[in-house]
Amino acid sequence: MRVTDRENTVEQQVSLLRLLRKHGPQTVRQLSDKSGHSLSLIRQLTQELADNNHISPYGIAPLNGAGRPSQLWSITPENCYAIGLDVGGTTTRLVVLDAVGKVVFSRTTPTIHPTSSMALLNHLTQTVQTALQALDSGRVSVRGLGVAFSAFVDFQHGQSLQAPNIAYAESLPIQDHLVAALGLPVLVDDSSRTMAVAEMRYGAARHSESFLCINVGAGIGSGIMIGGQLYRGPWGLAGEIGHIPLLLNGTRCRCGGTGCLETLASGSAIAARARYLLEHRTYSRLSELCGGDPTKITTQMVTNAALEGDDLALSLLDEAGTWLGLAIATAVNLMSPDLVVLTGGVMRGNTLLLSIIQRELNHYTLTQLPRPFPLVLTELDEMQGALGAATLILDTEYEHGFMQRLMQVGTS
Repeated sequence: MRVTDRENTVEQQVSLLRLLRKHGPQTVRQLSDKSGHSLSLIRQLTQELADNNHISPYGIAPLNGAGRPSQLWSITPENCYAIGLDVGGTTTRLVVLDAVGKVVFSRTTPTIHPTSSMALLNHLTQTVQTALQALDSGRVSVRGLGVAFSAFVDFQHGQSLQAPNIAYAESLPIQDHLVAALGLPVLVDDSSRTMAVAEMRYGAARHSESFLCINVGAGIGSGIMIGGQLYRGPWGLAGEIGHIPLLLNGTRCRCGGTGCLETLASGSAIAARARYLLEHRTYSRLSELCGGDPTKITTQMVTNAALEGDDLALSLLDEAGTWLGLAIATAVNLMSPDLVVLTGGVMRGNTLLLSIIQRELNHYTLTQLPRPFPLVLTELDEMQGALGAATLILDTEYEHGFMQRLMQVGTS
């Protein structure tokens, strides 16, 4: 077979793997319909993929009327693995995905308070080594490590530029260190962007290709999806919605600016405002929830008190939701996405804050846009950032990795 013929066959095989990844187990007939290739060609392609253990039988398809039962084919889960690591200011989360995107290992640990940048990098290395040990013989099929980092991130060079919530993380060479220590390909990105990847693959944005994923936690960030592709911008900093200045002469932000959205509506800002009011003798149910110690106030306490009808807590959420709605409406009018997904520790399951943001979003978005504008809470849990980081590796595998390995099979 000529090289060009082999390349064409491999491209067709990889396109089938992508179809199986997108749609799940399929019959030969279904793969033929979706790919536009003939049944005979699909049979040939699936047989070769099965011979090399890239796909495996997956039971029998349900019968629709007359006809013989048809074999379902699926990607072999053990074909490859991808590791995702999400490093936040307080918690580090890790997942391992198999070739079909199923979580086969997960772990949550506190983020250390390092005494140096090297101590932080060694902590990350040890965390990943735990996952590799758990995979045992499967570690040879690990295709890479995706790292989600709560910071301003240089994706191209795999560095944390500035991380206000993580000590010793300024100009941190995450990618270089982990590649050398682990011998694996490594991608590093901002955690808000990896959350957007997870939403598109597994969450509320599964049927959307152009959406915003807004992450409201200790800080505020976002991931921008355009045409099914993550948009980072030429400087790699696209999506920093938390640093849109909204209040003239406002509070100094950790980014160096003043009056940023993050100083007005993040979890840190909500809790800080609550502490200030309690310290100035404002009565609230919050006083009881924090045991009389305002320094222990959390955003979750504010939400719980608001759900009980506490006036102070309700006013705090209304204020934060108003600022969030205004900022998100600005982004919607600028980007014109078809959906906004709200995620992060402050938003996850917070239907009360959602309703406030929805009110403001409807008020400030262009009248030509839908009412109510599509705004939803995430369907994913706290492992979302790590899940998206691992998916970055799987995406690379389905774009390039399978192609390279199948070519090697055909020429060996």
